[in-house]
Amino acid sequence: MPAPPAAGAKGIIFDLDGTLADTPQAITAILMKILADRGATPGEARVRAVVGRPLEPALAGLLALSPDHPVVTTAVDDYKRRFREHLRDRGAELAYPGVPEGLSALRADGRLLGIATSKPRGAAERMLGLMNVAEEFRAVAGHDTVRRGKPDPEMALHVAAALGLAPAECVVVGDGVGDVEMGAAAGMEVIGVTYGVATGPELLAAGAARTAGSFAELMDLLLPTPALRDAKESR
Repeated sequence: MPAPPAAGAKGIIFDLDGTLADTPQAITAILMKILADRGATPGEARVRAVVGRPLEPALAGLLALSPDHPVVTTAVDDYKRRFREHLRDRGAELAYPGVPEGLSALRADGRLLGIATSKPRGAAERMLGLMNVAEEFRAVAGHDTVRRGKPDPEMALHVAAALGLAPAECVVVGDGVGDVEMGAAAGMEVIGVTYGVATGPELLAAGAARTAGSFAELMDLLLPTPALRDAKESR
């Protein structure tokens, strides 16, 4: 069977939460507690749907308040404190199984790796450091890096340019509809992962070329199995 097109991509642009980091469940739980403390009960499905979006407007929408409302401001501060505690407690365990080895194998194969996340860039870099994978990435972009965040293509195009690559040379990997729409609008192939937030049908409907149900399955799409095995054995 011929290798999928993604196997030849020079650059791979990853989302972070729900794609490399196993955080959606914790994010949802923290958000629900913060909302309940403020008398809001939008339901788990609605809360989970905002995972991966910029925090301030997401909380404002769930609280039905303007982003600059004092209640939203305190809720954002509360979330950041609780999430920092979660990150501190989990450390390297934040990464999905196989992520550190897979990223290393991609780098060994000559791929250029980037991050496009709705987190602030500094927060993303700190998380990558806790996961012990920061050195694998040549470019990291957050919602504060660009003027227009996901699903606008600007962030994906910014990362591609930082990697020194044309959009057609890159593939985007993400677990959210916004990730898929961003990559597709940027003219990049997109692989949706179904172990994060969105379902396979949702990702395909948004424009994903294919989906992967685990990080191991994703690696089969990105890197031929013999190359992956050789890279692991050389570590």
